[in-house]
Amino acid sequence: MFIVTEAAKAELQNRLKDANNNQLIRLQMRKSCFMKLKLRLEESILPNDDEMIVDEMSFIIDKGECHYFRNKTLDFIPDKTGFKQFEII
Repeated sequence: MFIVTEAAKAELQNRLKDANNNQLIRLQMRKSCFMKLKLRLEESILPNDDEMIVDEMSFIIDKGECHYFRNKTLDFIPDKTGFKQFEII
């Protein structure tokens, strides 16, 4: 399991509010950038996914990547160039 910071919670709740049917938050590690995440909102779970409920939000993570998230913190850090980034620290 992992922890979600208040900044990440607020950003995720805003994105979920704007999403139509996509209520699952897919977390995927970016292979080219250490500890940065790809984050997508999706409608369904794939066969190789684990679903984790954290702070009443449903996260889906490929079973092969779950170890990246154990005992970590999901944070949201808007950078100075305008790109919004999620990190797992």
